[in-house]
Amino acid sequence: MIREPLKLQLRFLKLTMAIFASVLLSLTWKLWTPQTLFPQVPLFSWVSGLPTNTDWLSFACMGLSLISLLVLSAASLLKKNSEGECCPWFQKLCGCLFLLAFLCEVLFDQHRLQPWAYQFALGLLILTVLKPQRAIPLFRLFVISIYFYSALSKCDASFVQTLGRQLAEGLFSAVGISTAYWSKQTLSWIAASFPIGEFLIACGLLFRRTRQYALWAAVGMHLTLMLAIGPLGLNHYKGVLIWNIYFILQDVFLFHSRFQLQKPADPVDIPADDREALPAYSGLERVVQILVWFVLLAPLLEPTGYFDHWPSWGLYASHHDRVVLLIDEEAKWELPPDLQPFIDAPQPLSSWCRMRVERWSLADLGAPLYPQARFQLGVAIAVGKAVEQHQTQDESLPRIRLLYESAADRWTGKRKIREYNGLSQIEPLTREFLLNASPRPFTME
Repeated sequence: MIREPLKLQLRFLKLTMAIFASVLLSLTWKLWTPQTLFPQVPLFSWVSGLPTNTDWLSFACMGLSLISLLVLSAASLLKKNSEGECCPWFQKLCGCLFLLAFLCEVLFDQHRLQPWAYQFALGLLILTVLKPQRAIPLFRLFVISIYFYSALSKCDASFVQTLGRQLAEGLFSAVGISTAYWSKQTLSWIAASFPIGEFLIACGLLFRRTRQYALWAAVGMHLTLMLAIGPLGLNHYKGVLIWNIYFILQDVFLFHSRFQLQKPADPVDIPADDREALPAYSGLERVVQILVWFVLLAPLLEPTGYFDHWPSWGLYASHHDRVVLLIDEEAKWELPPDLQPFIDAPQPLSSWCRMRVERWSLADLGAPLYPQARFQLGVAIAVGKAVEQHQTQDESLPRIRLLYESAADRWTGKRKIREYNGLSQIEPLTREFLLNASPRPFTME
């Protein structure tokens, strides 16, 4: 009674995840290869000395793992529920290989720690290695944690005052309602409702009695977000829209009553007879369990700075520390023509131009900029070195300036800003971080 619906559920989830991971990987393929379009910042400094061709091997492993899982999941779905999975040992191998290849990619460039890739790597590991009776409840908990931590990351003044308002404006713009004459307070109240809704969804999905209501609330939230950030709204990059479509399908397969059992499948509620029928944990299953529980709890460390924002599901959060890169107006015109659209005009009475590295990342790699300050510092150093290589004027005059903005105060949204001029002041900042903030050698052509 327990195993048949779980098998069907597991097959749908694996197939959906393999399809969407393949689509997003193909859209962002430049990010995962040894490209020279955008600065790369390895996770550890010693990685800079390793050959970049390793990226091709990791990328190939990720792609082949996804294709194999897609084919095997589709083949399993065509079989009767009572029949076993197609090549379960090979699916398990593909799930582990995808995670290891992903970690290797991140080792060579922190930019690759995209939240969708992180989610798929862990999700495929759970669904391929663990038995269905254990995989589904744990994967549910993993998905619920994403909603919970995403809501938690938005509970501050910074979100309500900035990104939250922008999302509200994008949403109403998409349905033809102008917010031009709305007060900031009105938009802030609307923005404040977003994390509250996410919290309610997370709590509702956790309990069987409220799960169906929370499911359709989650579907509505993703559709609303797609309106806000879609072509009619803020017109964000298409990868976010695709990821939201995946979330809708994932939630339906994971939480819909069609897959609910007469008796709960959660470990604490499985009848004693069925619990005894479960085989003992293998060594690999125990490792996966420990890893997943670390992933579930580690985001609590994000406010301390010991865990990154995106792995903590700080999605559309704006409170984190960040780096603003400014380039001297004369140096701006020495940069390649392809980069000119990403450099703003100087402010009145100023010769400094802001470089929009987030737009550069989207345009050249098809991926959003990694929000961690240490990564953004590495990008700034790479650009600064490329700019100062061709310096012809007085070397005592800096050609780049960096504004380091601290994390926003939770209650006021205010930040402390430190200013650094030239590489001689900027490069020593790399020593403030536990992980590497120095880029690979980078040249602008």
